[in-house]
Amino acid sequence: MLWHELSSPAIDALDKNLPVVVPIASCEQHGHHLPVFVDTIQVHEIATRVEAEMPDRILLVPSLWLGSSHHHKDFAGTISVRPSLFSEMIMSIAESILNTGFRRIVFLNGHGGNAVPASAALSELVVDNDDADNAYLCLSSWWEVAQDSISQDKIEAATAGVSHACEFETSFMLHVRPDLVDMTKIKPWTSPLSSEWHTIDSVSNHIPIFRRFHRITDSGHMGKPEAATADKGEAICAAAVSDMKAFLTEMATWPELPVIKRP
Repeated sequence: MLWHELSSPAIDALDKNLPVVVPIASCEQHGHHLPVFVDTIQVHEIATRVEAEMPDRILLVPSLWLGSSHHHKDFAGTISVRPSLFSEMIMSIAESILNTGFRRIVFLNGHGGNAVPASAALSELVVDNDDADNAYLCLSSWWEVAQDSISQDKIEAATAGVSHACEFETSFMLHVRPDLVDMTKIKPWTSPLSSEWHTIDSVSNHIPIFRRFHRITDSGHMGKPEAATADKGEAICAAAVSDMKAFLTEMATWPELPVIKRP
């Protein structure tokens, strides 16, 4: 079901154990070969496909396209709010859904920069709000949900995983919106830093670093987008949809977590 296509009384009458999915993304530069709306297009595509395959079992909120992308501000086209304001936005969205009575909320993220402020928002909310403490509030990026299914060997990728405007994201876009991809605009990228403690173009790092993107890439992209194909994109998208469906199906059955009485 689509939240925005229902009336207020219709939403009020729904089973409040129904999982509510909130896609969150961004509008930011994605190199020379991709549009600025990549993150929103991708997470919206996954969420709408999931809803289409289980329309009576989830409630889908409209995708939030405005994200925390100030680390891309040195590149044209980026529209962003600061991390602190993004946290306020996520907190307010969660509070609104909780006030309507729902107790199972999943924020499906499509932009890496949203993860920290969104986590902070939900962490703070459960401390101050008893309804939030009595609910399931979940947050995950789509590539984390599908991390095993989109591993390098399964996708037959040239790179290890999702970074930015990379092989994975470019493949995804070649699958869903090839008209927005210009592969002729890609030029080779080399990471300016490689260390046993941190590799910039990596899905996992021992120690994260915090820098704006103009110190990482001149074109805005990372990885090897030149290795992207539509077939890889189809596999990535299908895996994300399948794994998200599996998660939501199980999450809907999770038991209530009452306060455990201390002796």
